[in-house]
Amino acid sequence: MNSLGLFLKNRSQGRQRFKKVVHQHAVKDLNRRFVMLAGVVICHSIAMVLFEDLDWWQAFWLTMTSASTTGYGDISAVTFWGQFATIVLIYGLGITLLAQIASDYVELRLSQRDMRIKGKMEWSTMRDHLLIINTPALHTERYLKLLITQISHTPELEDTPIQILTPHFPDGLPENIREMGVVHHTGDATEPGKLEASGVDKAKYIIVLSPDSQNDHSDSVVFDTLHRIHETGSEAFLLAEAVNDLNRDRFRKAGADAVIRPIRAYPEMLVRSLIAPGTEQVLENLFRYQGDHTVRIDVNLTNVTWADVVTRLIQANIGTALGYEDEFGNIITHPNTHSSISAKSLIVLVGDDSNIRSGDEIRALF
Repeated sequence: MNSLGLFLKNRSQGRQRFKKVVHQHAVKDLNRRFVMLAGVVICHSIAMVLFEDLDWWQAFWLTMTSASTTGYGDISAVTFWGQFATIVLIYGLGITLLAQIASDYVELRLSQRDMRIKGKMEWSTMRDHLLIINTPALHTERYLKLLITQISHTPELEDTPIQILTPHFPDGLPENIREMGVVHHTGDATEPGKLEASGVDKAKYIIVLSPDSQNDHSDSVVFDTLHRIHETGSEAFLLAEAVNDLNRDRFRKAGADAVIRPIRAYPEMLVRSLIAPGTEQVLENLFRYQGDHTVRIDVNLTNVTWADVVTRLIQANIGTALGYEDEFGNIITHPNTHSSISAKSLIVLVGDDSNIRSGDEIRALF
């Protein structure tokens, strides 16, 4: 038992010895040297008052010009004990301490910069930010750039700080993403303390991305993350990606305000669901044939108002007109309500059970 205790004690002392060279002790070392330098300055100033018959300001001025090796020469030590005190306190200690302080400060700044770049800093001052948790396994950099660009171009989100919590960039985010003002914290959201380190309780929006949009197992990771966010008491708007549609209800019960499929080619859908909850369901349906979907109906219409087109299609239980193709082949969406149009075809949102009418039947309505 005594051998085991001695082993643990020696091991602990070894760790304490090596801890002195890591970042967490750099600030303490710098502060200690500042205190030592202050002591040298005080002692030398006292010596100059006693041995050189200087007033306190002249003594302090001589001490600082000597320690900084400026040496203006307007005041200098002329007595033996004054010169001896300068040799011991300034040349022997002061200049050495100043050099060490300068070296430690530069090293500390470089260390802090390295920690910021590699995502090892805790962004405790960040408030009302958008927190992106996880990053896609494929085409990660391309997707992040598309997503952040879309966020930056959205008026409601253009000034919102962005932070990413991911284990995928241990050496730092790509430079083109850092240049967009994005910071990150390296780690997995399912690891204890990582959500807190990224300020999850202070975030305004949280996006939980699916790590692998082709693997249903990613839903388990997202589900676990949602529970951990809920435990922190975060009041942020929470959006989650679900690979399997059957998990949507589980995600909502776990706290997600919106659930969307991981459609990597269109980050616009994700951003729209942040600022206009509910639109994600409408937008997703446009990408599949089941349920509500869009169709093109070839029909020649001239000199009819857009309001008339929309109203008559709805009254005939055909669908909702979204746009039309004009005589020049241009697709016009959301035209002026009372503008007169000439159309070669209509783009219509219809339901799964809708009976698609022919162009002649549509023309007959007008």
